[in-house]
Amino acid sequence: MKAFREQAADDLGVFLNMDEFAEEHDLNGTVTIAIVQSPTSKERFSGTARSYDAYDGIIGTDVVVYCRANALSEIPTEGQRFTLDSEIYLVSQCIDEMGVLSITLQGESIR
Repeated sequence: MKAFREQAADDLGVFLNMDEFAEEHDLNGTVTIAIVQSPTSKERFSGTARSYDAYDGIIGTDVVVYCRANALSEIPTEGQRFTLDSEIYLVSQCIDEMGVLSITLQGESIR
């Protein structure tokens, strides 16, 4: 019988499946299969996602990217500049959960 971690590693293809939610995305110059989510308004107001208005006229946006940890040449770190599909963000958090990275990115747009 396989250990849980071994079975979870085998099942990464189930979670990052292009027939379901995953698509090809350019992550810092590496095209790989990933899931990209933007928190909904409800999530923002309930406190499960961070929202900020750092300066008047600038709106912050959060995006969460899920991808295989071994798909990127390096694990992103907090404060690092990160490019997602030609858009520039800053990494606010990156968690490796048994081979799947959960990368929270913050971007800014001017009103």
